[in-house]
Amino acid sequence: MVKNQAPNTNFIKSILPTIKNKTRKVQLMLRLKYELKKQQKEGREKRKKQREKTGEAPLAPKTIESMRVPEDSFVTSDNEEVKNDENIDEFASYYKEGVLPKIIVTTKRRPSEQLIKFAKEVQGIMPNAEYYDRRTYDMKEICEYASNREYTDVLVFNEKNKEPEGLWIIHLPEGPTAHFRVSNTWKRREIPNHGTPTGYYPELIMKNFDTRLGQRIGRMLASLFPQKPEFRGRNVVTMKNQRDFIFFRHHRYLFKEDGKKVILQEVGPRLTLKLRSLQSGIFNTESGEYEFLYQPNMQVNRKKFFL
Repeated sequence: MVKNQAPNTNFIKSILPTIKNKTRKVQLMLRLKYELKKQQKEGREKRKKQREKTGEAPLAPKTIESMRVPEDSFVTSDNEEVKNDENIDEFASYYKEGVLPKIIVTTKRRPSEQLIKFAKEVQGIMPNAEYYDRRTYDMKEICEYASNREYTDVLVFNEKNKEPEGLWIIHLPEGPTAHFRVSNTWKRREIPNHGTPTGYYPELIMKNFDTRLGQRIGRMLASLFPQKPEFRGRNVVTMKNQRDFIFFRHHRYLFKEDGKKVILQEVGPRLTLKLRSLQSGIFNTESGEYEFLYQPNMQVNRKKFFL
């Protein structure tokens, strides 16, 4: 090989399996990696110059979202069928008539102190929500108690190894019931420079709930909050769906002294939800009718999403 001549990457690949010396093999692998990156960079620069000559627009980067498998249940804003369904669904009164939610937040039986604190922080975000100790009551008893007292929803947190692991949301009086896996939880004290809740009704930002199932879940989550935001409190609750993970964040926006610039201050808590099941009616694990039930084989294709 001529000195300083760039080695052929195919040649390096062909001789790598035959190299016995470990040090020499590592050197060749590093050289191969360097040459491949160099070729990629040269290719990008060449394509960029070509586009500048022809005036062609640069290609949009490929992401899992942009390569998403099209769903038959995608919803557009002008879909009359969906609008008609939403006008008569279980959440219609919250959006059309401004009904205020009234919520019970509780936990599994014998919860850890950490789970109780986290559940109370979530309860503190939602106006008109109350925390109840679970004690020995089963879910059906809790739902019956709440329904008789005109509560609109019951939230039940589960845990694993003293970390929040699951969340049941039961809409009263007729359902539906959703079960989510909970992950990536941050309590308020764990968030640097966190703010303090003000008690005002928050603004809601719901993003990327694009399918019929996604819109149903989005409406269910949004109905936990009054649909009359109090802008004076500058509170914002964001629920963003990305690849079927729902990221929940709670912020306040603060105006700087000049009144022209705004900064965000996270209040917390922070959590991520992933839908496990959606069941028609009140909680029933034995004979409930499922609108959606997660199965492990659903994630074989990483470009297929349901929300």
